[in-house]
Formats: sequence, structure tokens, C-alpha cells
Amino acid sequence: MTDPWNPEYEPGEADPEITSALRTMEPPAHGYGFWAMLDARLAAEEIPQTAPPPPPPPPPPAALPPEPPAEPPLAEVIPLSPRRGPGRWLLAAAAALLVVAGIASITRGDDTKLETTPAAPVTTVETTTPLPTTSLVPPEPTSVPSTVPRTASTVPVAPGTSKPGVSPTTVRRSTSTTRPGILTLSPAGVGPLRLGMTPRQAAATGAVSRYEAADPTVPSGCGQASADGTYRSGDFTALFVDNKLVRFYVDGGSRLATPQGVKVGSPSSMLSRVPGTRSEAPHPYDEAATDVTFMSGGVGYQFTLNNGSVTRWSVGTRAGLDLTEGCS
Repeated sequence: MTDPWNPEYEPGEADPEITSALRTMEPPAHGYGFWAMLDARLAAEEIPQTAPPPPPPPPPPAALPPEPPAEPPLAEVIPLSPRRGPGRWLLAAAAALLVVAGIASITRGDDTKLETTPAAPVTTVETTTPLPTTSLVPPEPTSVPSTVPRTASTVPVAPGTSKPGVSPTTVRRSTSTTRPGILTLSPAGVGPLRLGMTPRQAAATGAVSRYEAADPTVPSGCGQASADGTYRSGDFTALFVDNKLVRFYVDGGSRLATPQGVKVGSPSSMLSRVPGTRSEAPHPYDEAATDVTFMSGGVGYQFTLNNGSVTRWSVGTRAGLDLTEGCS
């Protein structure tokens, strides 16, 4: 902008005259009310004043917390047709009905006939007689362990009778120490009888009769006892030597057999089943008979064969089987 009072003045250059005058000017002495008068004069002359600086911009608003995610619209849960109009609402309604029908069918199963069949009228009957109750506890089993003895139990007297009845579950057990039905004789013995028992021990089992000495006048400890108790007298004979059971004799009519099934009357071919070391010798009294012995350690079997079959057999110790007749 060019100064109208000094046409040669160029913007940006200092006027030498003004500079010289300012240097020689003395500060004015301002009296009371000078500045007020100056403001009034400036206002009268309409001299524009410097505008105040603009106010600083307001601070940015505080960051708001993030909003929770909105629930997906129904259109995302159940996809609808992109077509506009009432058709998509019909599809949404049909899908909802299908879901409800599926849940109802799962809940009630196949019992749809119960909904359409009218229920029969219920008639209430009042009675003073107590109804029988059904116990959910299972009844006590009637089987009885073989080791527990059972006694006869009585039941109430039936009308018109004078004696009480007996329960059908009555089980009677034998008090004998022998075991009935065991008809197997082996080197282990028969029933409760064992080789090596004394006459008193054998009698205590109840399986043999009273001990009889071979010669009561000679205290040799030799004698015998017959089968007794649950065994027949002809099943076996127990031989005692020096007061020890050393041999069991089995003759015709006996029910006993070896564990392999050999008994009186069995063919000689069955002896191949008997274990032990086999040896043969002619019978001391019967020329047509043969004694076949099977030993396993200190005990074994001896069979008398005649005409190809067993006529007599015994079980005993080696010393007992070597005896020819009785204690000799």
C-alpha cells in the first residue's frame, strides 16, 4: 500500500524523515483523563480498532463408551426371501410354525391319538375297606445255602384242622459227618476216611462200624471194620495194621469205583486209564487170576483180573497191598 503523503515511499522501507522526527520527539506529558479523551476522539473519528482475537476452539467432546452389540434382527436368524412385500412375512410365519410343531412333536412323542380321543368320565368310588398295597421290596429268596442248616417252619393252622401244617420251603439236612453220594475210592480215601487213621479216628467219622480185632487174645493191633453210616456194609472193608488204616477192600456187590470209573465187573481194558507204575503177578490162590498193581509213591491200586474183567480191587499203602490175606 502506498503512503498518500509520501508517494516515493515503498512498503517495507522506513521513512527517514519520520524516523528522524521520532528520534527527536519527547514523550508527551499526559494529564488526567488523557486516555479517555483519546478513546472518545477515536470513536468520534470512527477509526477502526484492532478486533479482539477469536476465542479458542472448544475442546473435543469426551469419547463415549462403546455401545453393546445389538441383537441380530430376525432376518439374520431366519433368512427370508429377498423379495419385498408381504411374501417374506408369510415365509417367516411358516418357519415359526414349523419350529413350534417340531418342539411339540418331540415333547409328546407319538401319542397324538390321546389328544383327539375324549377321556372317559372318571367315577369316584368311596369305600371304607382299605385297599391292598403292593410292596416294591422283592421277596426274600427261598434258596438256602448248602452250609446253613434250616429247620422245619410251621404255618398257621388251616380252618377245620387241628394240626399246624409244614411250610413247603422246609429243608432238612443230615447231621452225619459223612457225605452221602460220594462213591469214589482212591488213594486219598473214601468219604471222610483216610489211610493212616487209627481205629478210634475212623469210628469218629461214622463211616465204619465198630472195630473188630483179628485175634482178640493177641494185642497185635490188626483188625478190620465194615462200611457203615451212609455206606452199605458191602461197599468196602477197612483193614487196620498196627492200629493204622492201611487198605480198603472192594468185592462184588460194592457201589464204589475209582475216579477213572473202574469197578467190579469192568473190562481189563479200562485199567489203561489208571495212573501209576504198573506191575503184574499171579494171584496166590487162584491160578486163573492175575493181580495188577499201580503204584504212585507210597500208595496205589491193586486189581484182581479173571477172565478179562475185574473181580476184586483195593486201595492202600505199599505195605498194605503186599499183604496176601488179612494181616499176613
